[in-house]
Amino acid sequence: MADLQAPRGMSDLLPEDEAAWRFVRDTTERVAGLFGYSLIATPIAEDVRVFARTSGDESDIVSKEMYVFQDRGGGELALRPEGTASVCRAYLEHGMASRPQPVRLYYFGPMFRYDRPQAGRYRQLWQLGAECIGDASPAADAEVIELQHAIFRELGLHDLVLRINSIGSAETRRNYVERLQEHFHPHFDTLSRDSQRRFETNPLRILDSKEDAAHPAVLEAPSILDHLSAEDAEHFATVRSLLDAAGVAYEVAPRIVRGLDYYARTVWEFEPPSEDGEAGGQSTVGAGGRYDGLIELLGGPPTPGTGFATGIERTL
Repeated sequence: MADLQAPRGMSDLLPEDEAAWRFVRDTTERVAGLFGYSLIATPIAEDVRVFARTSGDESDIVSKEMYVFQDRGGGELALRPEGTASVCRAYLEHGMASRPQPVRLYYFGPMFRYDRPQAGRYRQLWQLGAECIGDASPAADAEVIELQHAIFRELGLHDLVLRINSIGSAETRRNYVERLQEHFHPHFDTLSRDSQRRFETNPLRILDSKEDAAHPAVLEAPSILDHLSAEDAEHFATVRSLLDAAGVAYEVAPRIVRGLDYYARTVWEFEPPSEDGEAGGQSTVGAGGRYDGLIELLGGPPTPGTGFATGIERTL
């Protein structure tokens, strides 16, 4: 065995892997093009603030998983852990708001997270993704879900289960967070350490905790769907109606919240099915959501957006 090997959690793309990877890339390019999306490529390293501002200081990505380093000029950089914030930074930097809206972009490339290597989790992970920026309508959410669904079908993945939810607007979430804290407070001492930390920083993340998934307090937690404003509820109903019209099957899953703080309203995940045909709680193959406040966090004007990312290793 060679003395020098690839870093733990990172792997080489070998000649025998080429055909499968080309198939995924070429299929993505073809289907994204049919939907009117254009390619964008961003640097693998960004100013660390791009992710600290958008993902949230208490998110797992920022607090535990980012590769951060100083360049020789003293600047603090991070290897990109996800693609959406980088694409939105590029949208803002290059004045894309002056173009006809929405701007439709797709990308394909490696991301980096200091995660514990295990099945389906890597420290260098390849993703394909798409962003529809500049459209606040539920039609944009439905469009990117349909695009992700179409890519999966063209790749031959016909049995994935689409699970969708709405986490509402910022005001809805503030009110719901108070309700969640009231609910979880009597059970605080029985929650995992991560959930105890999230109790103060982001109680919504307790709902998708792997450690506490079977905790009675999590199973009995109030549903955010019962706390949506009328406008939020109408937005979510329209997304579902458009998916119905497009023939895209889904199930509503009130505990999906996603792991990044910038999400709002519609969020979703694609999962492999279990033996009974339902979502099996296995590794998510792809996911996405709406992020109307993200570009504003980067210093730009209020700009709506929605998009998805798909893990290529998990897809293969």
